[in-house]
Amino acid sequence: MADGLISAARGRPTMLVAERELREATRQRSYRISLVLSIAALAVVIVIANLAGGGSDDPERVIVAGPTAAERVEPIEQLGTAIGIELDVTTAPDDAAAETAVIDEDADVAVLADGTALATREEPDDTSRLGTVVNALRADLALQNGLRNAGLDPQQVADVRATQPPPLDVLRPGDEVDSSRTGVATITNILLFLMLQTYGAWVLTAVTREKASRVVEVLLAVIRPIHLLAGKIIGIGLAALGHAVLLILTAYITTRAVGAEITDGLRISDLAVGAVWFILGYALYCSAFAAAGSLCARVEDAQGASFPIMLPLLFAYIVSFSAASGPNTLLWVLAFIPPTAVLAMPTLYAIGAAPVWAMLLSMAMTAVAILAVVVLAAKIYERSVLHTGRKLSWREAIRRPAEIETQVRPATTS
Repeated sequence: MADGLISAARGRPTMLVAERELREATRQRSYRISLVLSIAALAVVIVIANLAGGGSDDPERVIVAGPTAAERVEPIEQLGTAIGIELDVTTAPDDAAAETAVIDEDADVAVLADGTALATREEPDDTSRLGTVVNALRADLALQNGLRNAGLDPQQVADVRATQPPPLDVLRPGDEVDSSRTGVATITNILLFLMLQTYGAWVLTAVTREKASRVVEVLLAVIRPIHLLAGKIIGIGLAALGHAVLLILTAYITTRAVGAEITDGLRISDLAVGAVWFILGYALYCSAFAAAGSLCARVEDAQGASFPIMLPLLFAYIVSFSAASGPNTLLWVLAFIPPTAVLAMPTLYAIGAAPVWAMLLSMAMTAVAILAVVVLAAKIYERSVLHTGRKLSWREAIRRPAEIETQVRPATTS
């Protein structure tokens, strides 16, 4: 395969290397297994999450007994609106019929004895939705019965109940974050981190394995280091992008198939912004991972060399989860530091905190950082990829003279 690459490398070396890396990546059994497993795992997680949350938004069923039951339906429905829980209120001719409905699980709670008693199948947990409904009904019926016992007629009772509660002033308002947007931010943060970590490791091991097998010495006889480095990053990046697209399609199809509302807060702009940040983050980190791989003579040494690169990515990943309670100063600072911006800024955008200008500024700063990292990575790659023996340190690789011209080029001219 290396012979075929060498024979055509003079024409379009970067794209030729990219095609080779893409072909090799997609042919690997590990890639196919990880692709199938990740798609299956994502679908299963969505289905389980939907089943676990199923019924949580179903209305609580209240049945009212007695000859005046119809008059009580609307006030009880309004009570449900006030506490934020939908109530399905029906009526029964007498207490016995209402109790039978509760026993047969046709209702969750019954209002009995002209509003002076309640009945459920079992003692509800005060922290559950049903417990909240029962406690609200108890308080409301106690007020209504107390007003009647005080001598007020039904119209006077209705006038008292119609009194609007006083407004609530929040003295220290916080940043309100839509829960659906928080979910989108969390998913974006997790997917970006996993994809950057996974395919960064691919680039790292690919460079190290190529160096250990001495294939790189043959390739650099006809291809400049920058072309080989760029082609490797582009090829594996295309495989990663295809993986990400399949995961997004899987999530969308699965949520629609099971009727989940996970993607209700998702916007087309979220996908576009996420894709752009993935490309920027991949270019930034995988260039550094490639340089780290060139420092190592064995695959076993690669993880140690890449650890300093992973630290800012891991830090940004952890801090980005704090966006669930709203944006904070640390998250904003990280959003304008290129190594951490690839996770912090898309998170801020997803929760609606970052304006477009801020995101574009962060993208521009990251793009400048990418250029600097690519130039530095190319120099490190050129100066260390042919080195054999012990693992080089980052400082040694930067100060080390290039070996490409002295070791490879004379062989091509002889």
